[in-house]
Amino acid sequence: MATTSATGPPSAPTPAADRKLTPDLARGFMLLLIAMAYAGTYLTADDIGGYGQPFGGSALDRTVSTASALFLENRAFPLFGVLFGIGLVMMTDAARAKGRPDSQTRSTVRRRSLWLLAFGFVHATLVFSGEILAAYGVAGLLLGWLLFRPDKARKRATWIVAAYYLVVVGIGSVVVGLAMNADGESSPDWDSSVGYATAEDWITRVAGGFTAPLINVLVFPMLILVLLGLWMGRRGYLQDPDAHVPALKRLAAIGIAVSVAGALPLALSGAGLVTVSDGTAMAFFGLQILTGVAAGVGYASLFALIGRRLQRDPGVLTKALAAAGQRSLSVYLFASVGVAVLLHPDLVGLGDHLHRAGGMAVALVVWAAGVALAAWLARLGKRGPADALLRRLVYGRR
Repeated sequence: MATTSATGPPSAPTPAADRKLTPDLARGFMLLLIAMAYAGTYLTADDIGGYGQPFGGSALDRTVSTASALFLENRAFPLFGVLFGIGLVMMTDAARAKGRPDSQTRSTVRRRSLWLLAFGFVHATLVFSGEILAAYGVAGLLLGWLLFRPDKARKRATWIVAAYYLVVVGIGSVVVGLAMNADGESSPDWDSSVGYATAEDWITRVAGGFTAPLINVLVFPMLILVLLGLWMGRRGYLQDPDAHVPALKRLAAIGIAVSVAGALPLALSGAGLVTVSDGTAMAFFGLQILTGVAAGVGYASLFALIGRRLQRDPGVLTKALAAAGQRSLSVYLFASVGVAVLLHPDLVGLGDHLHRAGGMAVALVVWAAGVALAAWLARLGKRGPADALLRRLVYGRR
């Protein structure tokens, strides 16, 4: 049973009328980017491309692959990471505004992170091993204590974590690339789709449920993204964008420019416009990963600027996207499962017959269906089922 206070029960959600549009709008659109990123893993053609692999298919497929390399690959999950950090700050601030002690909120963050680990394990085992829920559970456990520390502690942690990823991802990719060039090795296959048909498939799936969050946290810059989200949340960039317009414009312009510049070498290589060795492509891949951090900040800032304008007179589509953002866990799982069911070779199997553009179209349709369902639930005044379950598990019954 959740503990009540003079200001109300801990499980009382923020009324819909009092919610900030910008974070929900960003989450709603971000779910499309995640669905599109997942779709590529289920396409079985040899020339799908992505992450430095050669782009093939029709002119439309190659165009979509190029756009994906510049704006989507290793750029969708950074936005999710930044928004996760901002969400932690908003949750903490709301608890303090209701008069709850930090010790209680700290326990809430810990329980929520543990349940995200559990949700992620089930999702990774049954659907997609590269999922991100469990990674954010790990991030919440490792970084949640910083929510209750002074800014100086968060800054110190940010510099330490940034140095770690610079060594592991930046320098590490260069060292691996040089070794590949010296040994004449080819680049690894990035296909992360696992089947359902054999016992070996299921063993791999269960193992992935344990290893995927560790890889996502230790090899990809997940922790720095959450720390940057804490920084943006403490400054109120998404909660009160009207007060930070000049800063948001700078962050959006610089973040997106750095992101595109960092992704350009790998995109040119995949498009066949430059010819590089597999080892050099590996170094380009490291650069793409690191500069994806800038995309997380840049995209979040861009949505803050868009949201401040739409907040004044939101239309039907804006309200639907916000409804999806308010039910982001449910829509995320709906989109991931829907994309997998339609594209996975062991299920409906459309991935055997579609190329890059077709896979993206399937992701768009599934995401749109999820947004429509979220809008319907909003009209009924109901939460998403997965969001409601997580809230019940974290807070207990009211």
